[in-house]
Amino acid sequence: MRNLPPSLRLRLTGAVMMPLAALVLLFGIITAWVTHDTEADTVDRVLVGSVRTLSLVYNSRSPERESLLPLAVHLLQRRARPVVHYSVYRGKELLAGDAALPPPRDYGETWNGVIDPHPPATFVNAYRANPTVRGYLNPADARQVTQAAYLRDGILHGKPARIATEIRRPAGETGLIVIQIADYIDDRRAYEHQFMIRVLMVGLAVLVVTGLLFWWAIRWGLRPLIDLTSQVETAQQDASPAFRLESSGSDPTEIRPFVDAFNGLMTRLERASNSLRQFTSNASHQMRTPLAVARVHLDVLERYGPHSPQGQAALTDIPHAIDSLELLLRQMIALARSEDQGDMQMRPVDLAALAATVTADRAAQAPATLDIAYDNRMDGPVMALGQAALAGELLGNLLDNAIRYNRPDGAVAVSVWLDDQEAVVEIDDNGPGIPPDQRDKVWERFYRITGRTSAPGTGLGLPIARALADRLGAEIELRDGRTGQGLCVLIRFRRAPA
Repeated sequence: MRNLPPSLRLRLTGAVMMPLAALVLLFGIITAWVTHDTEADTVDRVLVGSVRTLSLVYNSRSPERESLLPLAVHLLQRRARPVVHYSVYRGKELLAGDAALPPPRDYGETWNGVIDPHPPATFVNAYRANPTVRGYLNPADARQVTQAAYLRDGILHGKPARIATEIRRPAGETGLIVIQIADYIDDRRAYEHQFMIRVLMVGLAVLVVTGLLFWWAIRWGLRPLIDLTSQVETAQQDASPAFRLESSGSDPTEIRPFVDAFNGLMTRLERASNSLRQFTSNASHQMRTPLAVARVHLDVLERYGPHSPQGQAALTDIPHAIDSLELLLRQMIALARSEDQGDMQMRPVDLAALAATVTADRAAQAPATLDIAYDNRMDGPVMALGQAALAGELLGNLLDNAIRYNRPDGAVAVSVWLDDQEAVVEIDDNGPGIPPDQRDKVWERFYRITGRTSAPGTGLGLPIARALADRLGAEIELRDGRTGQGLCVLIRFRRAPA
C-alpha cells in the first residue's frame, strides 16, 4: 500500500492540536501539583483545628467535659472533612477514642517544664491575619497547653497516617493528657487520584471538542480552495487555454493573489498557444512556396529533360528554392532557440570587439560592390551586460538584413559607442529602408513589406532580432538613415559596471 501524503486539513489540525495537547498536559501537571499541595494543606488544617477543638473540651472541668465530649466528637464527624480517628491518653490510660492511636514516644505523664518541644504547626493565611497565641485566639485557652498542636507521620492500623498531637494540663488536674487526631494518607491520595481523573477527563473532553471545532473551522476556511479545485477539475473535462479561475468578493484576501497568479499564467499560456498556432500556420504557409517551386521544376525536368532549355532553367531555379527553404528553417530554429533560453547569467561583453568580428565575417560574404565600414567611437572596449553568443547572433541578424535588402552599390556603416548608462551599436544603410507607417508591423512574424519582391526573405529576421534583444534586456529602435536614405537601427544594451 503506497503512502498517501497528509491532507492540508490534517496538517493544520495537527499543527493546532499538538500545542493545545501540550498545554493541556502542562495544565494537568500544574493542577496535580496544586491539588496535592492544597489537599495536604487542607487536611493538615482540619487535623490541627480538630485537635485544638477536642483539646478545649478537655480543658473544661470534669462534669462539663462528660457532656461536651460527645458533642465535640459528633461535630468532628459531621464536618466537610470528617475526622473519625482520635485518641485521648492520660499516661498509658486511654480516656477516649481508638487505642490503636498511642501517644508519641516522648510523651510523659508529668510536665518537665519545657514548652513546645516540637515546633507548633503554622499555616499561611493570605486573607486575614488574626493575632493568635500558639494557635488560639483566646490566650487563656493556650495557657494550660505544654505542647501546642503539631503534625507528624505515623502508623494507624498498619497503614500510614497523618497525626495531629497536642498536650495540655486539664483544668483542676496536675497530670498531662495527650489529644491526637489522625487521617489515613491513603484517603488523601485516593481523593487526589479521583480529582486528577476528573481533571484528565475534562482535559480529554476539551481536546476532543476543540479538535472537532478546529476540524469544522478548517473545513470552512478551506472552502474557497475546495471551490477553486472544483473549477479546475471541471475545466479538465474541456481543457482550454481560455480557462480562468473565478473568485467571489467574499473569498479571503490570501486567495486573491493565487487566483491572479493562476489567471496570469493561463493568460500567458493562451498567448503562447495562440502564438504557436499562428507560428505553425505561417511557417507551413511559408514553407509551401519553396517546396511548390521545387516540385514544379522537378516536373519540368522530368518532362523536358535536363538538357532542354526548360530543364536548364529549372536546374538554375531549384537551388534558389532550396536556399529559401534552408533560410526559413534556419531562422525558425533561431527564433525558437531565442524564446527558449531559460534563465541566463548576464556578464560583461565587449561590444566593440564583438561588433568588429561580426562585421568582418559579414563583409567577407557580402557582394564586392557593397561598401561595409566599422567605427569604434570610443577607441577602446565598449562594455555591456549580456551574453556574447546571443549578442553576436543579434548583431549578425541585423547586419544580414542591412546587406540583403540594400542596393547593389550601397553602403553599410557599423558604429559603437557609450552613451550615459547604455552601450550603443548603430547599423546604418542607404538601401530602400522601411516606411515609417510599417515600422511597427515588421516585428510581426512572416510580415513582408508590401511592394517589394526583389530581395528574398522570410519575414523572420526582425522578429528574431526583437526576441534576442528581449532576452538580453536590450532595446531596438528603427530610424531613418543618416544620409536621408535607408534605415538606421540602434541597439541599446545595458552598460556594464566599471
